[in-house]
Amino acid sequence: MSNTMYLRDVRGFKGRNLLHVAAAAGQLDLCRLLVEESGIDANSTSAEGETAILVATGAMEDRTDNVVPVLRYLLDRGCDPAVPDDKGYTPLHNAAEYGHYEAVRLLLSKGVPVDPINRRGTPLHLAAAKGHDQAVKILLEHGADAGADVNLKGPSGRPVLFNAVEEGLTDFVTFLLEAGADPNIHDGDGKFPIMLAAAHEQRELVNILLPWTKPIPSIPDWSIDGIIRTMKYLQLKPRESETEQIIDAKSEGKEAFAKGDYVSAVYSFTLAIQIDPLDATLFSNRSLCWLRLGEGELALTDARQCTKLAPQWAKAWYREGAALSFLKMHKKAAEAFEEALKHDPSNDEIKKALREAMRSSARAR
Repeated sequence: MSNTMYLRDVRGFKGRNLLHVAAAAGQLDLCRLLVEESGIDANSTSAEGETAILVATGAMEDRTDNVVPVLRYLLDRGCDPAVPDDKGYTPLHNAAEYGHYEAVRLLLSKGVPVDPINRRGTPLHLAAAKGHDQAVKILLEHGADAGADVNLKGPSGRPVLFNAVEEGLTDFVTFLLEAGADPNIHDGDGKFPIMLAAAHEQRELVNILLPWTKPIPSIPDWSIDGIIRTMKYLQLKPRESETEQIIDAKSEGKEAFAKGDYVSAVYSFTLAIQIDPLDATLFSNRSLCWLRLGEGELALTDARQCTKLAPQWAKAWYREGAALSFLKMHKKAAEAFEEALKHDPSNDEIKKALREAMRSSARAR
């Protein structure tokens, strides 16, 4: 009796008892002895609120053998699989984060909540952030909130799709996309997942992401080779000083334009273009400034550069049409406006410009 009492009272690291230690080590026979012979409560907790099941799943980072048999035994002895520790971690959080899909399935079969949340997110979020696609699939099958979690930010501060792309997990990227992950969300540097894949010349990932991603105006050739080629040219992470310079120049250009100071606006947009020559919006803005200054040829040059950079952007073609109209090249202007209308069929401004260009072209015959 004294030995039994002694074993029940032994406490170690974080106030864990011997059952916690045995569970973490995957020692099923020892767990049986401590519960059935020594009388240690299967639901006993450490000083931080950890149950034996929570400690066992937390040890999965270092060991995965014998974990499920220990979990089954503790569950059969009445250990509550949903009890969180003082930080809000549950056994499902641990099993999901370490990708132990058998443990995830077992815990869910016992009816534990699928979306418990703590400061790091839900089990689905943790599994997705680590690229554990099997665990993610099981969680989704049990009703985990895919719509919210697949776009949540991971430990890096970016949506989990970025982590999957960076790790080159092609199957998992496909799975995330099909589960609702949005490839049109950018990171803090304004980069999209497809740009990250292209920068690392991951052709298969670029191919997977391409049909899901909206065309990016700063990438002129919206094809696998074109995106990779562009990202080879661009630095993946823009220098902070250059980014600030572009923002300042854009802002100054817009302010000058609003005041009717088109010369100053041209100067500001030119400064920005020198730093980022692949930004179609800068050429669009400068083209309009040239037009207001009566410089039709320069307006057309910038507009054509804009359509080259962003061939699927309606405004780029509208700028080209406006410059051609100014130069009284009405037939070509009408063709440009028609192209613009293909990309923005409901735009009344483009429709009006097209009608005027067609009338002018007819009168010139």
